[in-house]
Amino acid sequence: MLEIIKSLLLSFFAVAVLLPVVRFAIRKLSPPKATAESVTADEIKYIQKQEWKLTLLYFLFATIFAVFSAGMLALVTSMIHMTGNAMYLLTPNFRALFAPGLLLGLILGLLPLRIVQQSVLGHDYQLYRKYVVNQEGHRSMRYYYLLFAILLLIGGTVAWYSTRWHVTIDEQQMHISSLLQEDKTYQLTDISSIEYLGAEGEYMITFNDQNVLNTTYLKPVELEMIAFLAQESGKRVIR
Repeated sequence: MLEIIKSLLLSFFAVAVLLPVVRFAIRKLSPPKATAESVTADEIKYIQKQEWKLTLLYFLFATIFAVFSAGMLALVTSMIHMTGNAMYLLTPNFRALFAPGLLLGLILGLLPLRIVQQSVLGHDYQLYRKYVVNQEGHRSMRYYYLLFAILLLIGGTVAWYSTRWHVTIDEQQMHISSLLQEDKTYQLTDISSIEYLGAEGEYMITFNDQNVLNTTYLKPVELEMIAFLAQESGKRVIR
């Protein structure tokens, strides 16, 4: 839980740092026209305070979408790789998929924000639109839509690759597919050690070629499966 909260705070900090950079770049690409309706200094200060409402609301939407996306990715990954041939199937758990889920959440959180923007600002919405046009130009929304489409494509690609990671175990072999679809197959007798990491479901499985499988971010890791691996490999679980 602490790890997830830390990831959320870091991502929000990154957004807070990058947003002014993006807005500066858009101002350079789409400078306001000389005929644009001017905004007074007092109005700018007022609307910048109102922007904090939108920022906090965005972080709320992003958090909800991040949690939902990570959960859905974990469910979809299990469904994709479900097969009747393997004795055991391990797929990424919520913790493992929170990073791609967070990326999707930060992107998808913009959609409800755009929808409720006018309701949140109320009578100040027209002043906000005038402020945006005055600061970023009439064509700024085109660049925002293009940036959103690019981010959505990146987020979808990362999410798709994250669902490729899985481990299958049968009576004699263990097959590991990584995020980049690099497949490795080991005989169970290739296991050189099984180490318990001190928490339920967390084990470090080392093979003869020194490759390691950490089950901390996989599910479901059952005691029955660990006992089976220990029996077939002839190795005792190290505590």
